[in-house]
Amino acid sequence: MNTIIRRAYSTKSLIPPNLAANSAVGAPTDAARMKRVVNFYQKLPKGNAQPPQARGLWGRYKARYFDGDNASRTPLIHLLLLVGGVAYAIDYNFHLKHHKNVEHH
Repeated sequence: MNTIIRRAYSTKSLIPPNLAANSAVGAPTDAARMKRVVNFYQKLPKGNAQPPQARGLWGRYKARYFDGDNASRTPLIHLLLLVGGVAYAIDYNFHLKHHKNVEHH
């Protein structure tokens, strides 16, 4: 029983066979097929993937203030300034309409 458990949980089963080794190829027809598999895996990019580049106005803004270590409270201040500016512009427009003929001044 002890040897069965040792064989079942052996680290040898976790290591995949070397696909490029000639000893793993059984027949000449398998060698051509194996060569295509090896060529496919050799062409795959190696290493970590590059992070995507930010595109557009919102993408650059998000990359600058939201993503990664750059996260900050600055967008909240920008939102407050935008809402305040729009509210002031609307209020100023209504004020000009109210005093169209300079009646109250």
